[in-house]
Amino acid sequence: MSAGRICLEFTQPAETAYALAASPAFARDGICFAATSLGVYRSQDGGDRWTLLDIAPEADMQLAVTAVAVSPAFAQDRTVFAAVKGGILRSSDGGENWFAAKFPAPPPLFSDLAISPDFARDGLLLAGAMEDGVFSSTDRGVTWQPWNFGLLDLGLLCLAASPDLQQDETIFAGVETGLYRSGNGGRAWRETGLPSDCAPILCLAFVTDSPGDEAPRLYAGTEQNGLFLSRDKGASWQRSAPDTLTGAVNQLLVARRANAAADILALADDGLWISCDGGHNWQALLETQDPPSAILAPDGAGKTLFLAQTGQGIFKYEY
Repeated sequence: MSAGRICLEFTQPAETAYALAASPAFARDGICFAATSLGVYRSQDGGDRWTLLDIAPEADMQLAVTAVAVSPAFAQDRTVFAAVKGGILRSSDGGENWFAAKFPAPPPLFSDLAISPDFARDGLLLAGAMEDGVFSSTDRGVTWQPWNFGLLDLGLLCLAASPDLQQDETIFAGVETGLYRSGNGGRAWRETGLPSDCAPILCLAFVTDSPGDEAPRLYAGTEQNGLFLSRDKGASWQRSAPDTLTGAVNQLLVARRANAAADILALADDGLWISCDGGHNWQALLETQDPPSAILAPDGAGKTLFLAQTGQGIFKYEY
């Protein structure tokens, strides 16, 4: 990996980037977003320069943003979402103006946002909350309702929508006590076959580039037991990388590159790991002294990688 340089330097020691997201057309438009403890930053030049957006003009201070999601049709609809305590903010002009959908008290603390791959048609967006389970919007984030039938643990940590959501209506939710699956778009949930002693589930990621797979592979990152893999929509699981990823896997990311197989990136407490062969073999890509908090590898942007570190900033690498 080539030497990284800070492309966004945090101004306060405690500032943290909780999530990063990019336009699907990042290779052409260079637009990406960072959800941080001070609000939402946006870059429009490939991550070299960042601007703190005014997401709450009626308030006297910036709001901490815990998750951010960009529409798959961003080039056409310019839609981006940001989660704050007690509400979901929506922008339809690439982050210039924001509108809030507020939730009843006590205000939910959101941990993740999952947007439908077919968002332009179905307008589906899911939000996971630390103590309140799953909320769903089917009108592009304007109104929300809880979808927790069958979800016995409301401590939501992560969400993942199937890349074939329009056909299989499958969504997964990682919680403090395990992993749940919905086969009807999030309206009802049931536990998967992942062993309960693997909980909590911190992150999820689908991989779709393996010929012969009957279903997209699903990876689940755990807090103490590394990485697990399912090839049958969560019915059965096997340990992945048991000799290398042995502790917490905090974030998973699939880096899709033009005319090449996808790389799988795993963010651990000690740095960043990568698999270039579909998850069979893993190697350390980057070791860090300061805790890494978020990663981003924009689609179609070669081997460009962004890594956020607590109290430091966001670094840009070529790997």
